[in-house]
Amino acid sequence: MGGSLVTILFQQAIYGTFPFWDKGYAVLARSEGCHDDWITDFTHLCQSLGQPPSEAKPEVDHLILAKKLPSGPWALAMGSAQGCDDRGRPGAWAFHGIFLSGREYRRAGASPFRFKECFIRDFHAGMQLKAGVIDLSGIEAQACDDRMIDPTLIQHLVKGYKLRLLTDNLLELKSLESIWNQGPSKLRANRSITTWAFRPEVEFDLSGISPSRWPDSLPRKSKSMWAIMPEELQFQAQEPVGRIRLPKKIGLVIATILVLIVGLIAFWPVKNSGLETRGLNPVEPQNQAPPKASDFQNHPEPANVTAAVIEQLADWCDRLEVDQGEVLRDPLAYAKLIASALRYTGPSVAGVHARKFSRVQLWPESAVVQTDSSAVYALSVLAWCVNVPDLQQKSREISSPAEVRQWFQALRERLLPDVGNDQEKIGVDQNDPEWIEFRFHLNRVMRLK
Repeated sequence: MGGSLVTILFQQAIYGTFPFWDKGYAVLARSEGCHDDWITDFTHLCQSLGQPPSEAKPEVDHLILAKKLPSGPWALAMGSAQGCDDRGRPGAWAFHGIFLSGREYRRAGASPFRFKECFIRDFHAGMQLKAGVIDLSGIEAQACDDRMIDPTLIQHLVKGYKLRLLTDNLLELKSLESIWNQGPSKLRANRSITTWAFRPEVEFDLSGISPSRWPDSLPRKSKSMWAIMPEELQFQAQEPVGRIRLPKKIGLVIATILVLIVGLIAFWPVKNSGLETRGLNPVEPQNQAPPKASDFQNHPEPANVTAAVIEQLADWCDRLEVDQGEVLRDPLAYAKLIASALRYTGPSVAGVHARKFSRVQLWPESAVVQTDSSAVYALSVLAWCVNVPDLQQKSREISSPAEVRQWFQALRERLLPDVGNDQEKIGVDQNDPEWIEFRFHLNRVMRLK
């Protein structure tokens, strides 16, 4: 009995340096459906892997990667050693990239290894590319990999840590594929992988690193080792703090003083603290009524604007790990899911970021999901929910896909905390158990970055 037909359509491009031209690293070919911003993001992604080793051999060395691009699609790619460039310098590499929407990537099992037969490793001058198509129904699912894998490695990925396999053993690098394919599909659809990188600081969740590129400051217990790197809001790892034992009387005096200080702070009139983080100053929920659909009935909305809004909303749903169910590309339905995902409903946390997300308003009953709803109306309601009135008004002025992308970038900058490594800017006790739950929520929101 044959399997169900799973046909995936994709765009593709080739980037690298080759013996047959003198352009250095550049784009050799691209299909017509590739957006310019996809190509820009793809070249940056390839460059982010670092300088390839000069000793790499074309007949042996290659890598496979998968990562969601800032411009929207998933990029799956095979990088392969090309030997020497046109000047005879070793270390030339080329990358064949495939671009998929989040939905198509999930349909393909969220695994770049299912596309092995699609990747190109042999290149020539004047190559041309068209949109590709692959029938995955005849390809056996990779999840049945029976290689023994330590389940704690997958758990580290689930918790948001980055895993680095330091090894020069190609057989051990194969274990990365096994770990990826044995992880849950939801994990694969929201994490990134490269089977080989040429520097340790790459922005991939799972990666293999050559020992020759590993920092001398890190220990080398053997030729192969795992490194687990915390990635919680880009905070630096905290060293455990030993307890300081004080005499009982001194401890009571200090405790009394602390109670008095806390009491004064609690009842002292609060002024604007001047705490500045990008777009996250304390705001009160709006009292004004939500936007009305009738106000947008006569709003001219080109088809390419509607498509751009839906593409951006679907991308945000993917990043927030929202179960889209049967949304059927309705802009109001997407926006409603996003507003719900942004709203923090956990224990109260006394911090400016927590107040921002706990004050996200419930989706108004008047904004009924319907097939003929205006896409920019959905943006206006979303801006109302997250208490950004200027973007609510700005949505009415959108007239092109470029302005759609600018609107979402502006909303992203207003929502995302710019905390870096300065933990004091968060405004809460990092060891507070209630803070931990909010931190999970904030980690989720940070995926919009």
